Amino acid sequence: MVVEYETIEYRNVVMSTYDIHVSQFEMALEDFNEKLTDAHLTVKGPLFYALYNIPFDERMLIDIYMPVEQSNVPKDTDLTFQSYFYIDQMLMTRVKGQFEANTEKAYDELFRHVMENGYKISSPIFHILRGDDEMQWVEIKIKVFEEDGEADDLKQER
Repeated sequence: MVVEYETIEYRNVVMSTYDIHVSQFEMALEDFNEKLTDAHLTVKGPLFYALYNIPFDERMLIDIYMPVEQSNVPKDTDLTFQSYFYIDQMLMTRVKGQFEANTEKAYDELFRHVMENGYKISSPIFHILRGDDEMQWVEIKIKVFEEDGEADDLKQER
C-alpha cells in the first residue's frame, strides 16, 4: 500500500556518502557507526539512507544519515552536519521480512503509483530503518510532484 503526503523531518542530522558495491553495505553501516562513535555523538533517531540509483550493476551511491543529540560536530570529523533535515510531499510504503525481495516489490509499487498518478520523482529513494528486537521494517519514501508542473505537488482532491 502506498501512502501519500509523507515527510521526513529531523533536527541535528549527520551524514556521510558512500559509493560501494552492494556487498559492502554492512561495512558502510559499520564505518558510519565508527564515525559517530569517534565524534562522540549521541544517536537520537532512526538511521536512514538515500539511495541515488537502483543497483542494477551492483553499485550503490548512498548518503547515510543519523539524527543526533548534539547541535554541531567536531571539526576533525568527515561527517556532514545539518541542523534541520526536511522533505515533504512524499510517497511511502513499508517493507517487512525478506527485505531484499520485498524491497524490489516495494519499488515496483511506488513506481507504478507514480506513473498511474502522473507524478515525477524528485528525490533519491529514502530508506528509514524502523523497529525493535521483535520486529523490524523499512519505510521507503520518495518525493514527487505532478508531471504537468503545477505548484501543487500532490493532487488536491486526494
